[in-house]
Amino acid sequence: MARYFFHVADGKITIDDVGTDLPDMDRVRRESVRTAGQMLSDGDQSWGGEAWRMVVADEKGTIVFGVNISIDRHGL
Repeated sequence: MARYFFHVADGKITIDDVGTDLPDMDRVRRESVRTAGQMLSDGDQSWGGEAWRMVVADEKGTIVFGVNISIDRHGL
């Protein structure tokens, strides 16, 4: 199993210095989407109209996956 780090850029940079052990890239993708969804449902992200991004890096620091999130407030 390899360790992956889930970093978030949402106006500030949050570095994951602990990481998560995952067996393959399918699990990395699923964990990325699950974690981003959890952050959204928990209200962890403030929505000032700016998009935010989660990038996943492997143990070497190579970015292997990314999730971009933006919300359009039409009519609000």
